[in-house]
Amino acid sequence: MTVVRVLGTVGKTVIALGLIILLFGIFQLWGTGVIEARAQQNLDDDFSDLLEASSQWEAAPPPPVATPPPVPASTPEPNSTPDPTDTPPISDASSQSSTSTPTPAPELSQEPLPPPTPPPEWLAMLYREQGLAVARIQIPRIGVDKTVVEGVRVSDLRKGPGHYPATPIPGQAGNAAIAGHRTTYGAPFGEIDELLPGDEIIVTTIQGEFVYQVIEQGEGYGHFIVPPTAIEVLEQNFRDHPNRLTLTACHPKGSARQRIIVVGELVGEPAPTYPRPGQEEQPAPQLADENVDEAEASDQTITPTATPEPSDGASTPAPASSPTADPTPEPDEATTPTPTSSPTADPIPEPDEADEEEAVPVADSFGEGLNGDSDGLLPAILWGLAALAIWFSAFFAGHRWKKLPAYALSAVPFLIVLFMAFWHIDRVLPSY
Repeated sequence: MTVVRVLGTVGKTVIALGLIILLFGIFQLWGTGVIEARAQQNLDDDFSDLLEASSQWEAAPPPPVATPPPVPASTPEPNSTPDPTDTPPISDASSQSSTSTPTPAPELSQEPLPPPTPPPEWLAMLYREQGLAVARIQIPRIGVDKTVVEGVRVSDLRKGPGHYPATPIPGQAGNAAIAGHRTTYGAPFGEIDELLPGDEIIVTTIQGEFVYQVIEQGEGYGHFIVPPTAIEVLEQNFRDHPNRLTLTACHPKGSARQRIIVVGELVGEPAPTYPRPGQEEQPAPQLADENVDEAEASDQTITPTATPEPSDGASTPAPASSPTADPTPEPDEATTPTPTSSPTADPIPEPDEADEEEAVPVADSFGEGLNGDSDGLLPAILWGLAALAIWFSAFFAGHRWKKLPAYALSAVPFLIVLFMAFWHIDRVLPSY
């Protein structure tokens, strides 16, 4: 009888654990989708209000081209009669008299003045706080039409695609980046592996509507795969396609083992880039490279659909020649200030210390929303223990009282506490 009771208890425990795991799977696949749908409704309303509010700000007209100041009349020479139709000498020094006062020609500026800085109220609508709507992304080929939230924290990506705060706003010059899930929370980027070169990605911000075209990544693919450490895809100032949009998500589906990357090139001119509030001027971007050699050096697996090779040396100015310089430098050596003739040198130029000091803030990871947030571990344990306490309380109450009423009274609080435990467990796990 003792063995039977032990086996019965073990069997019931295994069945209970199986049911809990099944409920967690249902929560991730369908429950998270319901959460994301409700969050998207709020973001849609927020973004609509944002567009309406920003439209009330009228942009200043383009600044005029600088015109030269009026040229003062030159001092006439003694015993000479100036011709009123003559203009003062400008650049021909040989024709000027040694006793005359020459008037240098004013320099004509053909470039317009810098655009005026918008008011702080408008800049606050452009550079929003994390958790608020910042853009709308549409990908016709895979049926994506989502509002983009600012930030890539766990709480941000539960609402929809998230914009990396360390990258430019989509539509501006540089490498704007957006992350999204492929399996949970509505799976906004669930099918980005189906994008092909030339497909359009349309992003709308308060600066307008911008179209990006997917760049081919080799053999007709529109994506490539990198390990979770290859965050160089979020860097700025690429040699090829400098104005780009980078989409990131976990790969393969249902796993956070790798990252899938889709890159689109901006069609047309970028929108003006203004300093963020509290930032005096736009810092110089840091030079980065498009390939993932660092990931290959770390023994990580890269799929054959890799990024395009960097541009050849023909498009890069060569260093000044010297008697000791190598007459036939490697193509990538032209980009380094001090080229080296060593055949084993790294072809990717490393930025010097001055460049690192002026570098823009860059992302140091793919965000909590894709990597997982360890801060949720303690709350997950506490909520899990609370759910177990309710479970055992109902079990003992059922043996001492009546099973059906005890289980019925405990069901509602147990499910609520279990939901909160699932919520924090999902926060800890890498989200996909």
